[in-house]
Amino acid sequence: MKEKLIKGRLYLYSEQGMEGGALAIQDTKFINLNEPKFGITQNVKVWDKNNPKKFGITSNPEIYINGTWQIWPDPIYQDPDYKQSSLNLEKKGDLNTDKIISERYNIKIKYVDDILNEKFGKNNWKYKTTEESKIILNNGDIIHVGYSPISEPNRPYSIPQNGLTRVTVKWNDGLLEKKRLSNSLLVEGWSYDGLHLLKETDLLKVIDFKTGKIICEGLLNKIPLKLFSQTMKGHFENLNQNFDKVSNWEKYFTEQYIAELHRKAELTPIE
Repeated sequence: MKEKLIKGRLYLYSEQGMEGGALAIQDTKFINLNEPKFGITQNVKVWDKNNPKKFGITSNPEIYINGTWQIWPDPIYQDPDYKQSSLNLEKKGDLNTDKIISERYNIKIKYVDDILNEKFGKNNWKYKTTEESKIILNNGDIIHVGYSPISEPNRPYSIPQNGLTRVTVKWNDGLLEKKRLSNSLLVEGWSYDGLHLLKETDLLKVIDFKTGKIICEGLLNKIPLKLFSQTMKGHFENLNQNFDKVSNWEKYFTEQYIAELHRKAELTPIE
């Protein structure tokens, strides 16, 4: 049977809602460079918009919000009081802690009742007794509501679509650039049409980033790699105990090395 050859990125694939993950390869023909939709954050591989051959890794992300640059992610996430507040635990949050959080971050917490009163008017609605997630308006309309309070200004803040961030970039030429705007950078976009799960009979040939030469190769059932695993480490637990071989194969997948996939049968893309 004619051999199929795919050149792509090695990848640890985990579908949303799926327990565990699978070894996969992403065909480079289905990888494009795009402008970021939600800014750029920590430890992201980026390309210079004016020179796509220049790439680097990001650090120290900040977000432009309410007219100023703020640390990303919002430091409030690390505050023990926030974790006990209604902003995090909703109806189970501690009201005294809410007061502490409000003073510390100079915010006003608006609870669900406050939000509903503003929207529909006080005394113009009531909770449906059998379902607290729904309210009944005076005109008889039934509306589904959530339990989440909000704060003004909004905390924790998030990156909106087309939001602007800035980062430090360590470029592949060794230079370190600070405060680089996300709208001047590009990030990779992958299409599922090019994503393929690996099979035990596949032959992989790993390619060095810089030289383009093959630095390692092997049949998956001979290496052997575990195709499906509940944990990332589990993919490599069946390898022999030679340290170099164990660490290198794990590195190839976690750092998404370029590789050639040789397969006897036709590749079947993920649907």
